[in-house]
Amino acid sequence: MKPIFRLHTISIFFILIFCSCKKDESNQSVIPLNDLTEQYIIENDSIVQFMKSHFYNYQDFENITSYDSSDIIFDSIVGDNINKTPIFDQVSTIQIGIKDENDQIVNHNLYYHIIRNGKGENPSVADSVFVSYQGLLFDGKSFDSRENPIWMEGKNLIRGFQEFLPLLKKGDVTINSNGTYNFFDFGIGFVIFPSGLGYFQNGSISIPPYSPLIFKVDMMTFSRTDHDNDTVLTIDEDLDGDHNFNNDDTDSDNIPNYVDNDDDNDGVLTRNEYDTNNDGIPDDSDGDGIPDYLDSN
Repeated sequence: MKPIFRLHTISIFFILIFCSCKKDESNQSVIPLNDLTEQYIIENDSIVQFMKSHFYNYQDFENITSYDSSDIIFDSIVGDNINKTPIFDQVSTIQIGIKDENDQIVNHNLYYHIIRNGKGENPSVADSVFVSYQGLLFDGKSFDSRENPIWMEGKNLIRGFQEFLPLLKKGDVTINSNGTYNFFDFGIGFVIFPSGLGYFQNGSISIPPYSPLIFKVDMMTFSRTDHDNDTVLTIDEDLDGDHNFNNDDTDSDNIPNYVDNDDDNDGVLTRNEYDTNNDGIPDDSDGDGIPDYLDSN
């Protein structure tokens, strides 16, 4: 299957679509707040059980072509499928730290599998991505799906989806004479994570509270983001590396660095003191170990 799209839809003036994997969509009902650690243990056990008792159609991808998009299907290991390799034996795992109500870090396992790596670079958690995807519950119900790729901003997505995107590489693109274009060799994979990396007690219109989620993703391409246009990429404005871009505020002016064009509030725009000699290294005129654009002295 060859994905064909009109060229103008991938222009730099793209529209960010609101969708179910955005982290700010929730229902209005009040759900009791469970203990984060206890809830994680319960859900992680259910995820492991699901992965041990299910497989995906990996044999269909053995001869995948450059232009094929994902058609990942999950099924139970029973009957004719009794000898299939379980998902549990194929996934990789990374841990994501989530703070509980007492500001204690609770590590959450995020399980993922890359079917095709892709050929290009990897996005960061802050970048805008052009992806097609499907979100599933463990009962097989799809709560959101985009067959035709859309642009989404990584930093605005629920944590599990956000953290998975940098694990996929973008593909290549060819432009046809009739104004259409084809993506090929783009990254394909899926991710499974507990509700602590999703909606937790909030859920959404189509997602029950405390639901582990599955996402299948095709990573077509992406665009690096610099939200305040200060020449510092948004990902580099996350000074503490916690992937929360709203808690980095060097000058304490209640404007996060990623949307603040004068990060240290010294009257000199960040773009005019970040890297004036263009050597790729932030300037530090007084040698105090603090880059000029973050140093108000």
